[in-house]
Order: sequence, then C-alpha cells, then structure tokens
Amino acid sequence: MAVLKTPVYLINGFLGSGKTTVLLECMNYFKKNNTKVAIILNELGNVNVEKHLFKEESLFELLNGCICCSIKDDLKTTLSELKETVEKEKIDIVLLEGTGVANPGEIIETFAEQPFADYFSIVQSVCVIDSVNVLDYTSIFSSSKEVRELQKEQIEKGSLLVLNKLDQLSKKDSLQKVEKVVRKYNASAPIIYSSYGKGVVERIESLIPATRIEALGHAHHVHVKAVKIEQKTAVSKKEIIDLLHKHQNKVIRAKGSVQNKEDLQWYHFQYAAGQLVWEKLADKPREEKGQIILIGEKLSREEIFS
Repeated sequence: MAVLKTPVYLINGFLGSGKTTVLLECMNYFKKNNTKVAIILNELGNVNVEKHLFKEESLFELLNGCICCSIKDDLKTTLSELKETVEKEKIDIVLLEGTGVANPGEIIETFAEQPFADYFSIVQSVCVIDSVNVLDYTSIFSSSKEVRELQKEQIEKGSLLVLNKLDQLSKKDSLQKVEKVVRKYNASAPIIYSSYGKGVVERIESLIPATRIEALGHAHHVHVKAVKIEQKTAVSKKEIIDLLHKHQNKVIRAKGSVQNKEDLQWYHFQYAAGQLVWEKLADKPREEKGQIILIGEKLSREEIFS
C-alpha cells in the first residue's frame, strides 16, 4: 500500500528578503484552517534568536551551518526524527526555512533521496525576493560573484516567486526592472507581488508548480559568515545602530534579542538592507543575556570585536 507523503513547503531566498515573515504568514494561515504544522528552521549561527515566534509549534532547529552543505547530515537526521513526529502528532504539513545563503537545489536533492522520498514531497519551492536589492545582488558592479550565483540559483529553483518589499520600491520603473531580472533566471514560475509577505498564503496551495521541482547545479557560499555576540549587559538602540553602521560594508543581515538600557525591557530586532526593526518582547528570554547575530560577506570575529 502506498504511503501518503507529507507535503513540504520550502521557503528560500537571500538574506533579509523576508523569509521568516512569509513563514509566519503561512504558519498562521494553516493553523486557522486546522492544519497541523511542523517547522524546520535553519540558521547560520549557533543560536536561534527568533525561537519565541514558534512557541506552540513542533519546531526542529538546525543551527551553525547550512543544511544544503555543512550540516546536510543534520537535515537527514532531522527528517528521520520528523517522520516519527508526523506519525505521532498527526502533522499535516511541513514548512522549511533555509538560511539566506542556502542552496535550494541541494535541499531538494536531500528530499529526493531514500528513504525520505517515500515520506515527504516538496510541493512548492517558494523563493522570497528582496525587490529593493535584487538588482544589486545580481549586478557585477555591486555584488561578488558568489552572491550573484547564489541569488540566481535561488530564483531558478523557485516554483513560486514572491517579489517582496514592494512598498519600499522608490521609482515607478523599478518594478519592471526587477521583473526583467527575475524572468531572466526563471521565465515560468508564477509571481506573487507582496509587502511584508502578504498575499502569499491565499495562493500557495492553489498554484501548481509550472515546472518539476528538481535539483540542478550548485552555488557555494563559504564566503558568508555568521558572528554571534553575547551581550551580558543592557544596550541602547543607538548602540545597536552604531554597531551596524560601523560594519555596514560587510553586514548584510543582523538580528538579535537584547535588553534595552533605557527602560530595561527586552527587545527583538531585525536588520536588512539598512532598515532596522525594533520590537518589544512580551516575555523575557530564559537566558538573561542578549544575543546578536551578524551575517555578512567575509566577516571575522577579530574585526567585529576589535
């Protein structure tokens, strides 16, 4: 008797494109429809500073590397564990978010291996695209060869493309330029136009991939590093801004949870493409120390702590 495969939605995209926002939109949508969800989160750093967003979910964390390469074996172990969780907890759907430098082709390849191919099926490879910065990420004048190849690979492997952050596009003709670049790498996948990940979940189940989701070609990303800072004392928002400004030429993405010295409350922050989002946490973290993750090209701990 054939085993009913658990559908998997792979959410990928470059650093700061809005993957976690899309993931949360999908998670809440499925929950409202009484669909039980399991989540796999992959982080470059050795700590997940966004764990508070998934308190009530079946959460599998894969830290300190990319599941497409350096911790690929960890993904295989997780999928074996997930198979048991699916059976015990009656999981209906799996949402998987790769790191911002993950190669979706290699993740898809892992799911195609036995025994995972018998139990899981990637039904959508959702590529979230930063509409504001994709032209820079694909330009020979403003990005490294590695970044260009990785962004190209992510777009190519998308069965569904989300042009995110449209609210931040400044010029009227910018969208046409973004569409032209995206269609250069992927001519057939449906495009969803979005801000803050809105509008994705309404169409994610109804859209059938235009092409077969498969793994071809591999872009590497050894040049992108994550550096963790443990903040044992309270810090101000201005100090966070100053830290990011100091390393703005190398930091592409940053996030963390810190205690604010101005009101001694705990805050979570997100930084991408020069934009900082600062939000108060409802609950104090279990560990009474702040965690800051900086992600960027050729970052070094020595440089950060100098």
